[in-house]
Amino acid sequence: MHSQSHVLMKSISGIRGIVGAGLDAEVACRLAAAFGTWAPAGPIVVGRDSRLTGPMLRHAVTAALMSTGHDVIDLGIATTPTTEVMVSMHGASGGIILTASHNPEPWNALKLLKLVD
Repeated sequence: MHSQSHVLMKSISGIRGIVGAGLDAEVACRLAAAFGTWAPAGPIVVGRDSRLTGPMLRHAVTAALMSTGHDVIDLGIATTPTTEVMVSMHGASGGIILTASHNPEPWNALKLLKLVD
């Protein structure tokens, strides 16, 4: 039986987990590729918080999105509201925010955004 720390938590606010114990580059890549396959044509905005695992996840997510034919607008470190606004400003087909918000440092997450018409 898996402990809670080894399970991805899925909710309306995204998919989060402890990096190295449920969430890793492979999982992030699969999730981002699925999102990129689902998203309509157009660029996808990626922003992240300052967690140490952010750059690794950003590389995985960016590669996956590009493999599905999307250009990526990489904001670097950006807040969730900033990333949401940039999706609209760029007319992007969606966005991914790498942040686990209030969760402690071992956690990270992918928050998925779709451009609202």
